[in-house]
Amino acid sequence: MSQTSRRAILQALPAALLFVREAGAQAKRRYVVGPTKIARNRAPNQVARLGSGPHLFLDDYLVLHQEGLARTTHHPRRLPQPIITSKEFGVWQPFVTVVRDAEKGVFRMWYDAWSERPGIAKGNYLAYAESKDGVEWRAPELSVIGKSNLLMPILNGYGGSLIDEGPAFKDRARRFKLAWWGRKDPESDVDSGVFVAFSPDGLQWTPSDRNPVLPNFPDESDPRYPQAAGDVIDVFWDPIAARYAAFIKTPAIPEDGWLQAPKANKNLRRLVSFSVSTDFVRWEMPWRVIVPGERDEGTLEFYAAGGTIARGGLLVGCPRMLRDDLPADPGGPPEGIGYATLVTSRDGESWERHSDVFFNRNLDPESWDHAMTWVGCQLLMADEVYLYYGGYKQGHKINRRSERQLGLAKLRRDGYVSRDAFGPDPGWLMTPLLRSERITALTVSAEASRGEIRVQVLDHGRQIVPGFSFQECAPLRGDGLRQAVTWSGGASVTRLQPDPFHLEFRVTDARLYGFEFDGNRT
Repeated sequence: MSQTSRRAILQALPAALLFVREAGAQAKRRYVVGPTKIARNRAPNQVARLGSGPHLFLDDYLVLHQEGLARTTHHPRRLPQPIITSKEFGVWQPFVTVVRDAEKGVFRMWYDAWSERPGIAKGNYLAYAESKDGVEWRAPELSVIGKSNLLMPILNGYGGSLIDEGPAFKDRARRFKLAWWGRKDPESDVDSGVFVAFSPDGLQWTPSDRNPVLPNFPDESDPRYPQAAGDVIDVFWDPIAARYAAFIKTPAIPEDGWLQAPKANKNLRRLVSFSVSTDFVRWEMPWRVIVPGERDEGTLEFYAAGGTIARGGLLVGCPRMLRDDLPADPGGPPEGIGYATLVTSRDGESWERHSDVFFNRNLDPESWDHAMTWVGCQLLMADEVYLYYGGYKQGHKINRRSERQLGLAKLRRDGYVSRDAFGPDPGWLMTPLLRSERITALTVSAEASRGEIRVQVLDHGRQIVPGFSFQECAPLRGDGLRQAVTWSGGASVTRLQPDPFHLEFRVTDARLYGFEFDGNRT
C-alpha cells in the first residue's frame, strides 16, 4: 500500500467512525419523542401583566416572597351516593361532560353507556341525561336511537369529551363539539385514534370526514409510536391562547426506563400528552406533559386529565392518577386504585403537576367509590365548583359494567389552594411587580372570620405607596369570594396605574385564596 493511500485512509477514519457512532445513535433514537413540556411556575423577574381575574395562589407565579404561611390543598365534598348509576343509566366509563344550558334552564350531561337493548346493536354509546339542579338526573326518551337516551354509537371506541360554544357561536351547526377514541375497523386498531363530531343541539351528531383527526400508531416499531393517540381524550377551549386543546393518553417506550406497570401491557406506562387546534379538526402532533418523576412511588400512571377550566390567567385540570400495583384495602388483591391531583398551566403549552392529592378515593370500604375517583368535568356555579367524577368500588378492571358509576363533589369556587396562617404570629405574602390594564377595585377571596387580612401596596423600590399601608387598610374579617379592600384615607386603586406595584398581604388566623382587580369574573 502506498504512503498516499495509507494517509488517505487515516484521514477518512475519523469521519467513518463518526458515521458509525451517528448511525448507532439514530438506531437508539428510532422513536419520535420530543421534549416533555413540564412547567414549574415561579414568580417572574419582570413585571407580571394580569388580565381579568381571579388571580389565584394555586401555583407560585404570584408569590415573590412569603413567610409564616402554609400552602394548603382543599378537597371537594362528595355526595354520599352516585348521581348516575350503572343499573339505571347504563354508565360504564368515568368520562363525563356537564354544561349548564341557560336557554333551556337545565343541566345537560353526556356520558358513556353500555347498551344491550333489543333492536339496538350491543355496545358503547354516547348517552344523554338532564337535570334541573345538577344533582337529580333523568334519562329522557329522545328517539334518536330508538326510544332511549342514546345519541350516537361508539361501538368500537371509548370516551366522549364535549365542548359547548354557547348559543351565540356563529357557526350554529358546530356549536357542540365532541371528541372520543374510535376505530374504523372493529377488528383492528388500524385507522384508530381521536374522532370528532359536531352538533347544533348536542343531540344530533355529524362525524368529521377527516376522522381520525389524531392517529393511533399501534405498531410498536413505528417511530411515531410514543405519539400514538390512546383511548382517553379530554378536550377543552383555552381562552388564554384562544384555541382548542386536548389531553391524550399516550404510551411509554422501553427507552424511557420506567418499570412495566401491571396492566399497561405494551404501553409499559400510560402517560399524558397534549395537542392543540384552531378548528377542532386539524390537530398538532401530541407532546408529553405528564410523566412519572423521581418523587413518585410505585408504577404511577395517568389517564389523561379531566375538567380543565380557565381561572384568570391559569388553566386548572385534574389528572386521573392510577396505581395498578396497589389494593383498595390493606392485604387485598392489587386491583388498582385511582384519585385526582391538580395540573396547571399559564401558557397552554407546559404543565405543572402538583403533588398533593386533590380528590381522593373514598376510604370507606363499603362506599361505591372506594377504589377510584377520577374527575371528568368541572362546572362553575355561583359560589362553588361542581366536580363530576367516575367512581369504582373494588378496582380498576373489576365489574366495569356494574361497579362504575358517576358522582358529584363540590368545592368552594376557586378554593383549590389557600395560603394559611393560624396561631399567634401573622404570615406575609408579597407578589411580584404587577401591572393590569384595568384596575377599578381590589377584592380578596379569603376565609378570615376568626382573624383578619390586611393589604398594602409597594412601589417598584418596595416602598409603601402613600395611603396604601397595612395601618390604613380596613381589616377583612369575613368569609367571602370578593371582599372589597379599602384604605382609611380613601385611597383608590385606580391611582396605581400605569406604574407597576407589589401587593403585600398580612394574614392572621385566616386563609388567603386569591384576589381580583375588578368585578368581572371568569
